Amino acid sequence: MRRIVPLFLVCSLMLASASVSPVQAARPPEGAAAAAAAAPPAPTRVGMTLGAGDWYVGATPPNVDPAKPVLVFVHGKGGSASVWWDETTYHGTNDMYAYAYNNGYRTAFVSLHPEGTMWANGQLLSSLLNSITSYFGVNRVTIVAHSKGGVDANAASVHYGAAPKIREVITLGTPHRGTPVADLAYSDWAGWLAELLGQRTDAAYVMQTGYMDYFRSVTDGLDPAVRYSTVSGYKCGPVFTALWLGCMYISGEDDGLVPVWSAEKPGGTHLRTGYWDHDEIRMGSRVWSTIAPRLTAAGSPGERAVAAPQPYGGEAAPGNLILRGGPVSGGSAAASFPVERGVTAVTFHVLGSSADLSASLVAPDGTVHPVKLTGRIDEGEVLAGAWIGSAEVQRPQAGEWRLEVTGAKESAYLMVAALEGGVQAVLDRGAGVSLPGESRPVTLRLLGPAVAESRAEARLVRDGAAALGHAEFRSEGGRHVALVEAPEEAGVHALSVTVTGTLRDGSAFERNLVTSFAVFDAGP
Repeated sequence: MRRIVPLFLVCSLMLASASVSPVQAARPPEGAAAAAAAAPPAPTRVGMTLGAGDWYVGATPPNVDPAKPVLVFVHGKGGSASVWWDETTYHGTNDMYAYAYNNGYRTAFVSLHPEGTMWANGQLLSSLLNSITSYFGVNRVTIVAHSKGGVDANAASVHYGAAPKIREVITLGTPHRGTPVADLAYSDWAGWLAELLGQRTDAAYVMQTGYMDYFRSVTDGLDPAVRYSTVSGYKCGPVFTALWLGCMYISGEDDGLVPVWSAEKPGGTHLRTGYWDHDEIRMGSRVWSTIAPRLTAAGSPGERAVAAPQPYGGEAAPGNLILRGGPVSGGSAAASFPVERGVTAVTFHVLGSSADLSASLVAPDGTVHPVKLTGRIDEGEVLAGAWIGSAEVQRPQAGEWRLEVTGAKESAYLMVAALEGGVQAVLDRGAGVSLPGESRPVTLRLLGPAVAESRAEARLVRDGAAALGHAEFRSEGGRHVALVEAPEEAGVHALSVTVTGTLRDGSAFERNLVTSFAVFDAGP
């Protein structure tokens, strides 16, 4: 239910600049922590690169406690050191620095490569930690990291010798096992759009669930002296934003970009899952009360250890979606798809590479549902620069629907239709890492209304465009099973699965699923 937001709620939510679903609305949000007592002096930059490699020292608090650890703050994808004291994307000023200052902590803030891999950023962070520990005259520090910054810190600790300099890493909305939104960006459905937007960055590439399976396989358990604590969120972002779309796209609870199951690091200690989206989960007024006990104590009541990683099964591939996408050749494009009986609502999200792109959904009876692309995805987010609009249809008519898109030549679009009710597809792509040339079994199950007949196919895609393989599923004991042969080429490959068929009532259905897996020899 949280995936479908009635239009009358959307209007009110736009006024509040936050998307809250019916399920989430029933949960009282956390009471906001008291504002920081005083605004601290601005941090001082160390170094003059004006980019990656800079780091900043926070002002020394008047109530500084030398017994407390030095806090090193690490930003996420697309960010820089200033994300800890400047404006957030949707929620005003980030007061995390103010909370640390007024609670007597010495602080440092680093600028890594905003779109770099965990390898480049891990190496850079390890080097910066040498300078930071020397500056403060301490042996070890505590890292507080947002989003991909937690993965960068993990890489620094395990692969670049930083473990002796780190007491603990506290991660806020970190995709320790990747995000399905990155998988989507590298699929054949979104490939044209991602290419035009220039959003196939190194950071987006390594955030695919398949790549993070690989990273986990060469990283977990290799820095046992470093404690890891995790915090996750379950709130959708403001309407018509990337975090709102992500919330509609991802299965289960998430913060608009990172699922809860991914934010919990294997082998770490999970502190809390709170009512925060991915933008606000880094704010002091939201999470300070959660992380503060961990900064000075060995542990806190209510914490729980996160089990070792298991294969994702159906979690990584949302199973209630219909996807369409591609170029707008000659100024227009069209695509058709079925909606079966039993679907109670559907929200159509359309993304375009330019603001002048317009779209309409045409029902089987000819009713037109226009989609206005009025929002723009901010820099640093997956598919940044895309324009986005949505339309919701309650009790959609069963039959063949049509998407019509018009816009400038050499533009591109992506449609994500999230259905409530009807068929639910569950994909198990197994372990996330294959050896070159290895065959992997992929299993698909269909839940919901009785199915009369169905068929499925899988496409293996590299970088959203180049088709590397194709596999037909066979029916076996109520499931669809296929053997997908991993390419000889190392890297991460998107697996797009399409299942079509008819229900026993005669209505046609379709579901599209996207996941990824890595092909690597052993070793980083």
